[in-house]
Amino acid sequence: MKAYVINLDRDPERMAHIERQGKQFGIDWHRVPATDKLDEGIAARAARARPGLLGFTMSAGAIAVFESHRKVWKLIVASGDSHGAVFEDDVVCSKELPDLLSTAEWIPPDCDVMKLETFLERATIRTKPARLFSGRRIVRLYGRHLGACAYIISRRAAERLLAQSENFTDPVDEFLFNAQSLHFPRLTLYQVDPAPCIQGGLLDLEGKAGYMKSSNDQNLKLRKKPYRNLVHYLTRKVVRLWGKLLELFGYRERRRIEFRPDRARD
Repeated sequence: MKAYVINLDRDPERMAHIERQGKQFGIDWHRVPATDKLDEGIAARAARARPGLLGFTMSAGAIAVFESHRKVWKLIVASGDSHGAVFEDDVVCSKELPDLLSTAEWIPPDCDVMKLETFLERATIRTKPARLFSGRRIVRLYGRHLGACAYIISRRAAERLLAQSENFTDPVDEFLFNAQSLHFPRLTLYQVDPAPCIQGGLLDLEGKAGYMKSSNDQNLKLRKKPYRNLVHYLTRKVVRLWGKLLELFGYRERRRIEFRPDRARD
């Protein structure tokens, strides 16, 4: 499976961070030049931005990040491969990540997006794993779990999401992994648990290495109350109630997804 890494041309130190992990763990990265927020067209789009469904007013950085992910999705569709792995250049990887990239056979056939990272927040997942692989549980993801620095996407999902995101109004991780997103119910999401990847900022690498702070800082503005029409509001209430009932009867659980850099010892 190809591992695509998004990297700005003016961020060579972050690419060096990625390459060090590639050499250490044996990962062959396919670099994708990131869309830059300094691009005149991106700046013009940001100047015209209005709050989207989730309440975000997209900055030039947020638009550039989303367009960078769309660029990778296009490459995955064009490749003809069944899946592709997408990474941002601030990712910190487990030494077992190559196991997960070596084959797609462990990925459930209905999976659209497999989340490899954790935001170290509580997420709603299915209690019973779909399968085990490389000492980790592969579980259905049902609730909000943000972050888009590491995930696997199927070619069919990438093609569909490209069409659905032509006029995006929310950040890419909110678009994919926020339960209030209109696209969330249409996606079949899975989570690798514990996660083999995490953003460097969550390990305070930004404080230790200044280059780890993104040059495409998203600078988002959020309205206090995201707009919802009545149908959407009632639908979310019903879905939330149904989820609570499934948790009550043990079919789902809500807990923090941990980052584990190494295989657990037996």
